[in-house]
This record gives sequence, structure tokens and C-alpha cells, in this order.
Amino acid sequence: MNTDYDSWADIYDEVYSFLDYDIDFYLQKASNIKGNILEIGCGTGRITIPLMENGANITGIDSSQKMIDRLRIKVSSNKDAIKIIKQDVRTLELAQKFNLVIVPYRGFQSLLTVEDQINALNSLRNHLKPDGNLIITLFVPGKDLFDQRSDIFYHLRDSRYTEGNGYRSLHHRTEFDHHNQLLHTQISITEHVDDYLISKRYANFTLRYLYTDEARYLFKYCGFRIEEITGDYDGTPYGRDSEETIWSLVVR
Repeated sequence: MNTDYDSWADIYDEVYSFLDYDIDFYLQKASNIKGNILEIGCGTGRITIPLMENGANITGIDSSQKMIDRLRIKVSSNKDAIKIIKQDVRTLELAQKFNLVIVPYRGFQSLLTVEDQINALNSLRNHLKPDGNLIITLFVPGKDLFDQRSDIFYHLRDSRYTEGNGYRSLHHRTEFDHHNQLLHTQISITEHVDDYLISKRYANFTLRYLYTDEARYLFKYCGFRIEEITGDYDGTPYGRDSEETIWSLVVR
């Protein structure tokens, strides 16, 4: 199933409030170029806003109107410093080409078929300048992931959401479609005050995992040369124990 990211817009910042370890990486990449940057899957601006505040000439693309609406509210006082466009990465039609294109976190893995991935890569290649750089990050599927049981909600984290004793608790469970390499994940968000349950809701998303050799072949098939693969945002070389892969690609 495709993910309804509109239904995520009001909780996305809360669910991913912990996720900031890649921001400095993208700030550094942006500071090394003089040109236009395109971010795919900009969402509510987790990466987009720091890049904008750092002076980057940034265009953000997302397929969710509600995500875009929340981002526009966040940057309303500085709206001329950023372009935000609702489009599908598989069929991009932008008037310019870019020096740097980034697909942070799990954005590329929201494409759920090989055909979608190929269409997206072809589209991105057509929007890169000849010396441009494409950066894609992927998680590496491993034993810890597949050892999870689909009938158990695993605890993610708790966070305060009001003064006093109010807190949110996040849990998740995942069903595996090994044939199609899909992860169907359900997030449970409960709100409590003291020991009382105030509300409970669910949000669903689906991702497609790629093995490293599969991704390497896919990128080459779509006309990219692999400039670098690292296993972490600090530049650690990719190895057997890596949980992430950060791909730096250029057009062949």
C-alpha cells in the first residue's frame, strides 16, 4: 500500500523529533557548492529549514499537500527565501536544473516498486546539471529488523507534550512482505496525563528496503556513477556492520 503522508502532517515533527543527526551533513554538503539545491521529500522542513537558514538556494519538493502547508506556515516570515512545490519525484517537471539534489532519510524507500525507483532516478538525472551531485540515503536491512514479530508493538520513545505530567508514547509494529521487499509499519501514538490515557491514534507507512548490491546495480543502470558510499554521516566507510548507506552519485 502507498503511504498517505497527508495523514502524517500533524504528527510528523513529533514522531521524528529525535532525528537530527544528519542535518550537519547536509549543511556541509550545501556549503561546499555554489548553486541551486533540490530536496526531494521536504515534508515539514526538517532539513529544508536549516538549509534555508544557512543561506542555501533551496527548492523543496513533496507529494503531500498537507506537509507542504505546514512547511509554508513555518517559513511564512521568510517565504521568499525558499521554493516549495507539490510534485511527484517520478514525474518531475521543473524549469531549472540543480547543482545538488538530496533525498534524505527514507525518502527514496517510499518508492515501492523497482519501476517507481527507475522512473524517479531518471527524473532526477534529467534535473541535475552536468557536474551535479545526487545524494540518497538508505537503511541497510539486517537481522534485527527481520527478527521483529508483526503481532508485537515495540516501544520507540516517550516525550513530553504539555507542562506537568503529560506525555506521548510511541510504539510500532511491522509486517513483512519479503517477496516485494516491503515493510508495512504501523505507529501507535498515545497521549497520557499522569496514569490516564487521553487519546490514541495510529498512522501507517510502507517502505521498500534495498540490499546494497541491488542499490549499486540500480544506480548504475539509471546512468549514475557512484562517487562514494559511506556507512555513516561522519564519513565512516561502508562496511558489513553499517546500518545506513549514504550514496554520492554523479551522472555518467
